Amino acid sequence: MNGDDKDSQISVRTLLLVLVGALTVYMAFCHPELGVGIGVSVVVVALVQQLLGR
Repeated sequence: MNGDDKDSQISVRTLLLVLVGALTVYMAFCHPELGVGIGVSVVVVALVQQLLGR
């Protein structure tokens, strides 16, 4: 180990995104009406983030 562990380990942000994604897929599978709302809000938040990032 040369002290550059940042690239070889999973980040907390990546882990959180994977967990939230898995929860979203589970909710969309079990409750389709809730899954549609979650999907629309994810798309809106991603679009706003892209627009504000420019």
